[in-house]
Amino acid sequence: MVKKSNAKIEIKKLLDKTDLDEKLLSKVKDLLDKTDLDDKLVDAYQDAKASGLLGKIKCYIKCYGGYLLAVGAGCYFGKNLWIGLALLVVAGIWGYKVNCNHKICKR
Repeated sequence: MVKKSNAKIEIKKLLDKTDLDEKLLSKVKDLLDKTDLDDKLVDAYQDAKASGLLGKIKCYIKCYGGYLLAVGAGCYFGKNLWIGLALLVVAGIWGYKVNCNHKICKR
């Protein structure tokens, strides 16, 4: 007769055999503790924010993103009409939201 194994017991056995995984995780944690990459990224972000670079990037994306979508729509019309039509609709909505002065748009 085949003995049924309990799933909890099998999982516990597998977890008990993970000494190698724990050693690997400890090594990875040691390596991550030695790096100051996070601090460098935060400092670079703060510098870019203070200099106004992020504001300019957001403004250009807001202003010219609709044009990029419209160009993408034109390119896709030759391959797939539905994707091109969807991109064209999204470009129209983008342009409407950017230039709309009504209370509805200010949500």
